[in-house]
Amino acid sequence: MFICTFSGYVVSKRSSIADQLIDTLQLSPYQWRSLSKKLDQLSPDFCDKRRYERISYRKLAQIVVAIKPPEGEWAKFIVRSHNLSRGGIGFLHGCYLHPGCQCRIILKNSQGQAVCINGVVKRCEFLEAKAHDIGVEFDQEININDYVSGEAGHTDASL
Repeated sequence: MFICTFSGYVVSKRSSIADQLIDTLQLSPYQWRSLSKKLDQLSPDFCDKRRYERISYRKLAQIVVAIKPPEGEWAKFIVRSHNLSRGGIGFLHGCYLHPGCQCRIILKNSQGQAVCINGVVKRCEFLEAKAHDIGVEFDQEININDYVSGEAGHTDASL
């Protein structure tokens, strides 16, 4: 019985893929730097509507996001983050995600502990090739200082 398809990745109740980490982007460090530059040049119309200041959060180490479509099973993906705020996170993913999908984002805090933060996909925009810019709103605000040190993050108004 098929539950959900993520751009060629079929997740079913009998499939063990739901327990695996799926890297839909498979970016090299060079490709990641190139996409990061493109993100810096973007000036989306919705920037003026944002409630929270964005901090650049571009980790070379990938982060884990569990995603549950409205009528499907949880699947775990490796994604590339690019910004973080008290109210949400922006990351790149290799598949289109429908707004309304539930998410669980695993972030490491400043003590190195993994923290699970619940949220919902609010937007998904195609960038290039198979890269999609995903915006997730957290269910509850976070203390951003728990995840970035003063020198590690910087304000990034263009994202």
